[in-house]
Amino acid sequence: MRTIWLLAALGAGGAWSPAGPQDKVEVGFLQCSVFGPVEAEPGEAAAAAQTRRVSCAFELKSGAEETYVGKVQVANPSLDWKRTLLWSVKAPSEGLAVPGLLNQSYAADPRTPAGQIPDMIGELHSGVVLQTMSDPKEGSSGARERSPAAFTVLGVQLELRTTAG
Repeated sequence: MRTIWLLAALGAGGAWSPAGPQDKVEVGFLQCSVFGPVEAEPGEAAAAAQTRRVSCAFELKSGAEETYVGKVQVANPSLDWKRTLLWSVKAPSEGLAVPGLLNQSYAADPRTPAGQIPDMIGELHSGVVLQTMSDPKEGSSGARERSPAAFTVLGVQLELRTTAG
C-alpha cells in the first residue's frame, strides 16, 4: 500500500512541478552573418533563390563560445540582401545547455500573430527557441529595414563547426 501511495505522489509531483520542461531561460546570444544565395539543385531554383548561407557565433552565458554554419530561408530577399541576424537563445532550464545545442533546423512559430516577427522553434528539440532581438516597433530608426516584406526569416538550419570554453 505504501508503494502505491509513493508512486501516486511521485506522479502527481511531476504534474504539479513549478519548473516543468516548458520553462525556458535565456542561455546565450546568436549572431549570424547572412551571405549570398545557396547553389540550386536542378529543379529547385525557386527555393534556392530564397535560401542564403550563414556563419554564426553563439555566445553562451556560461562564457563558452560556438561557431555554426548553415542556411537561412527568407521571404522576398533582394539580390544584394546581406544582413546580420541577432537572436536571444532560450532553452529549458534543465538539461539542454550542452555543446552543439543549436545543431538542428528551426521553423517559424506558426502561432505568431500577423505583422510580428516569429520566434524560430527547433524542429528536433522544440524547447530550443531563437527569439529575434530586432526592434519591430513602428517609428523606430530601423523600422523600414525590418518591414516584413523586405525581411522575413522562414527557417534556419545550423551545423556546429567549433566549440571553445
